[in-house]
Amino acid sequence: MLYRLNDIDCVSARGHAALGGALAIHAVWRYDRAANIAQLEQFHAALRRGRLRRVVEPARIPAAGDTWSGAGEFAPIEIAPRPIPRAELDAWVAERSRAELRTYGGPAWRLAVVDLDDGGSAVSLLASHTIADGRGFCDALVAAVADEDHEFDWATTDQGPVRRLFADLGATARRIRPVLAAVVLGARLAATGRGEPRPAREDGFELPTVDATIPADLWHAAAKARHGTSTTLAVAVMAALATEVGRVDDQGHARVMMPVSTRTADDERANALGSIDFAVEGVPDDLAPLRALIKEKLSAEQTMPPLIPIAVALPRGLYGKLARRAATDPTRTVCSNLGTVDPRILDIDGSAASSITLALINQGLDSRAIVTARGGTLYGVFFEIDGAITLRVNGFHPPALDTAEQLGDLVRRVLARYDLTPVLR
Repeated sequence: MLYRLNDIDCVSARGHAALGGALAIHAVWRYDRAANIAQLEQFHAALRRGRLRRVVEPARIPAAGDTWSGAGEFAPIEIAPRPIPRAELDAWVAERSRAELRTYGGPAWRLAVVDLDDGGSAVSLLASHTIADGRGFCDALVAAVADEDHEFDWATTDQGPVRRLFADLGATARRIRPVLAAVVLGARLAATGRGEPRPAREDGFELPTVDATIPADLWHAAAKARHGTSTTLAVAVMAALATEVGRVDDQGHARVMMPVSTRTADDERANALGSIDFAVEGVPDDLAPLRALIKEKLSAEQTMPPLIPIAVALPRGLYGKLARRAATDPTRTVCSNLGTVDPRILDIDGSAASSITLALINQGLDSRAIVTARGGTLYGVFFEIDGAITLRVNGFHPPALDTAEQLGDLVRRVLARYDLTPVLR
């Protein structure tokens, strides 16, 4: 039996392939010493045996849904040939975030390391979001540090072409209702014409991004003093950022979407995610009402958007149009809270790094024209590790939010409302 992607993973793989550039998770470790290359090679080998070794193989019949394969291509560790000035580290990280990822066939992730001219170093791991969500990515790294293998029941490479074709026919037959709906949706998309050509990458454009760290005890104290939790405070911060820059709906409310893990024991989905969304008015000081709202949303059954199964049944050539249409939202703000991350994630070269950042990278947002056409963006990732809360925010919503300097000032002002003083990088 073929191990098929769930519908969300399948739509993710096809959508980002059609748009050009992956949606990726980017981890960056920083060191005040040279990284241990021999240990990194062991970490790299463990990743190849673990949860990140999967790639996607296209179905013969698209409506059947694509399948996972363990026979993908892997990229070697990329070691910079010479040290770079520490002042150029951010540019190196930005360059690594644009590295090519191929979810179909691989390489679906890339590991790189660079030495700095002051004796420090940095390591980058960029991975397609299609093969792992945030928690799955972190779990895969910790498992690789522990040198754990992971067994998947992947039969894709053991099936001949005829058996795989019949398997696709059977899977398509079980999707008859989404297939019929896809015929209607496909006709509508096809009738819209070819659409505007994708703007070329804009050299020098970087999505404004800020990393901030706050002592975890102060963060939790600020949340508790306002009758909230760490998650509630994270949502309030993102809603306040949105409100400040005018990223609000017609009622002046910030619309927040929060990914929610639906992973269960022995769950082999790459993206075991649902989501909740809600409107937040103003900059809440008392977090109790927001906490109650989030609790109510979380207690409701997590259901898959009805468009997802229909999208799986679409011809591949229409994915670009569908993905561009779905990506346009001028008011949505995303708040992703990974919770507490296992500190062993710092130990990829045998001993702890000085720091780690985790980010969501949309490689398709590589010009002002594209980001503006999609209604701008505002995305925050929070996690706790080693006694600190780390927050990474990227946003572009001109004219109020057009540069990293504006974003840094905005993050400071909003956190100050909760009596918090971040260290920004």
